[in-house]
Amino acid sequence: TMTQKFKTLADIIALAEFAHRNQTDQAGMPYIDHPRRVMQAVQAQNAPPYVQMAAILHDVTEDTAFTCDMLLALGVPEPAVEIIRLVDRDASQTLAIGILQNAGGKGNKLSQDDYDTFYYECIRENPGALMVKLADIGDNTQEYRLAYLSEARQTHLRNKYDKAKKILLG
Repeated sequence: TMTQKFKTLADIIALAEFAHRNQTDQAGMPYIDHPRRVMQAVQAQNAPPYVQMAAILHDVTEDTAFTCDMLLALGVPEPAVEIIRLVDRDASQTLAIGILQNAGGKGNKLSQDDYDTFYYECIRENPGALMVKLADIGDNTQEYRLAYLSEARQTHLRNKYDKAKKILLG
């Protein structure tokens, strides 16, 4: 049996388009537009190809049926999948609980604030993940995108992303 391997950026873009097909964002626009803009933002910074791949796939494990193991099996390069894993909040939270339970068992007593800090600190350690996450935040805080959301949601997101940038750029 011939298994297609997704190795080139063009392959990876096709995979992202497939994964996000029929999904729309909160403004009702095609979901894929967001990862595509994040990819374009890292391309503008001359990111290596694996970072560009991670950028267009950065929401796939969080928002579709795809997992990191599936991406690896499909041939997505490991450094790209590592970035996707770091940017995936669920994976990060699982990791945080595991590390903290081993360290002294307070994994279940963590506040959302603790998780957020851990999440952004892990991303900060990986230059590719940092580039993707900052591009993601940049796109999510575009005024024209925030304008579609309620005032309360806009305020929540602005505060959340301001805190994130303090840690990421810290």
